[in-house]
Amino acid sequence: MNAVPAVRGVRAVRKAVHSFTDLLLQPNTRVGRAFDTLILWLIVLSVVSVVVETTPNLPGWAIRAFRIEEIVVVVVFSAEYLLRLVAANKKLAFVFSFQGLVDLISIAPFYLGGIDARSVRALRLVRLVRVLKLQTRSLEATVAERTRELADKNASLEKAQAQINAELDVAKALQIAILPATFPAKPGCDGAARMIPATTMGGDFYDFIELPDGRIGLVMADVSGKGVPAAFFMAVALTNLRGFAVLCSGPGECVARTNEVLCRENPMDLFVTVFYAVIDPATGVLTYTNGGHNPPYVRRANGSVEALGGTGGLVLGAMPDVEYPEHTVQLSPGDLLVLYTDGVTEAFNPADEAYGTERLIAEVEAHGGGPAAALVERIFHSVTTFAGTAPQSDDITLAVLGWDLR
Repeated sequence: MNAVPAVRGVRAVRKAVHSFTDLLLQPNTRVGRAFDTLILWLIVLSVVSVVVETTPNLPGWAIRAFRIEEIVVVVVFSAEYLLRLVAANKKLAFVFSFQGLVDLISIAPFYLGGIDARSVRALRLVRLVRVLKLQTRSLEATVAERTRELADKNASLEKAQAQINAELDVAKALQIAILPATFPAKPGCDGAARMIPATTMGGDFYDFIELPDGRIGLVMADVSGKGVPAAFFMAVALTNLRGFAVLCSGPGECVARTNEVLCRENPMDLFVTVFYAVIDPATGVLTYTNGGHNPPYVRRANGSVEALGGTGGLVLGAMPDVEYPEHTVQLSPGDLLVLYTDGVTEAFNPADEAYGTERLIAEVEAHGGGPAAALVERIFHSVTTFAGTAPQSDDITLAVLGWDLR
């Protein structure tokens, strides 16, 4: 009856010994690396002592010190040998392996009294090489482990980035969807517009707003900055402009009320430049206000191009209680109104030269005699050809309105 607990006790002891041995001899653990480092330094100490012991006329205390050092080193080496023997799955194979023979021969002379051990202690140099290889393998194992960890983290980052890109693509599609795809069908009016964001999401926007009295509102705007913050601010500005456009009597009041909202709801201190005009398709009268935006151009039917006056208004979102004066211009049959953001005129080529207003005016003069959509595409082609391989530095947005084209 007492045999069963004894057997269990022996098994428990064996399991504990194997666990301790595995922990101590694994080079990829902190304890294993510390044990290998201890063996390394003891080998170095042993080799140095072999050299120093050959010095003639050593004092007695030195001889005794070397003897104590020899005992300590051999005890540690013997313990290491026994631990490796215990840990070996094939013990006989370990004993007759190169590593096992080196370990055994390096400690055997100490136990075989009467044999001069100095001639065989040089074999510890072989042990030194072996331990250095163990250290190298340990380092390689550590590097491999860290490489795997980095690969896993990179994979996680790539997965997260892919998800972010997918979400940004959806946001970009939604942003483009809120911009009008076509100009309202009104007799005598021909409109077209296009935007190319500099990043995944843009801060520029345009709009064509059908008003209750048959008139049409035209918006061209540019939010400060780029990317997601500008896109969110753009959505807020566009939504408010649309909402106030149908409630207000004119563009000045609409822009002023939008400015009040943007000043209150602007945690990132962004601002937006806005040109807002209202055209009466029946008469060609264009009423507009300008909140710090680039002045649009009017191409007359005779081919001449002029900039609309009334610039200098304050940008929206910067200061409350601002009035935006209104201006009026009469369009004649065949005239074109060209609205744009500074991404057009400030497009740079590889030589860091800006596209500029002169090139824009030249394109409007030369190609403004046809449909609005044709002029939009012509100007975009001109800008992208000019920029070439240079990176796009800002959103590029353009809108063209023709009145009573014949």
